[in-house]
This record gives sequence, structure tokens and C-alpha cells, in this order.
Amino acid sequence: MLDFLGALTILVNIIDILGGNMEKVIDATIARRRLGTLLDEVYYKGESIIIERKGKKLAKIVPLNYPEKSNNKLLTPMQKKILDEFNSLPILEIEEEPTDLLRRMRKKRAAKSKAQYGI
Repeated sequence: MLDFLGALTILVNIIDILGGNMEKVIDATIARRRLGTLLDEVYYKGESIIIERKGKKLAKIVPLNYPEKSNNKLLTPMQKKILDEFNSLPILEIEEEPTDLLRRMRKKRAAKSKAQYGI
């Protein structure tokens, strides 16, 4: 069984082989809140991300030193299997800012503790 980093490396290679120039368009406010996640997507997945404000495209984040696309390679059976498994995974997105989510969870936990101990 492959570890996560190994599978991710193979996935990046598969994207490279397929010539996957994936571009995502994202609002500037969301980009500001999720910059770390976006940088991971650019670095590990080779995606390009376009940042827009009020429908106007302002900037593009692209991978630095991402290998040149090469369409003459073929996928190995192991790469095909990993790509199929990866594509079958559900897409999870957090619509709420992580700090707000943590605050809400802590408030719930505090209220539960107060109720439990009668404080």
C-alpha cells in the first residue's frame, strides 16, 4: 500500500502525463482566506488558479518549476489504478472559515460542559 505522499507524487505525474492544465477560478476573498490550501493545490496538483474580484480576472497562481507537459508517455497499470481510486474520492469543501468553525465548535463544547456540570 502506498503512503499519501507516494500516491500524491504518482497523481502529479499522471496529471503531467495527461497534459492536465487544470484551472480553477476563485474569488479574491476566498483566495485570501484559503491561501495555504490554494498554494498546496498549485504545488502538489499542478493546478493553475485564477483569482477574480467582482467577475474581473486579476491574477493567476501557477506552479513554479512544474515539469513540462509530455503527451508521449503511457500510464502504467498502477498509475491507472491510483488515478481511478483518486477520482472516486469525494470532494470535501469547507464553506466556513476554519477559525469561525473552531470557535463554534469550542462554544458548543463549553456549553455542553456547563450543562453537564451545572455551571
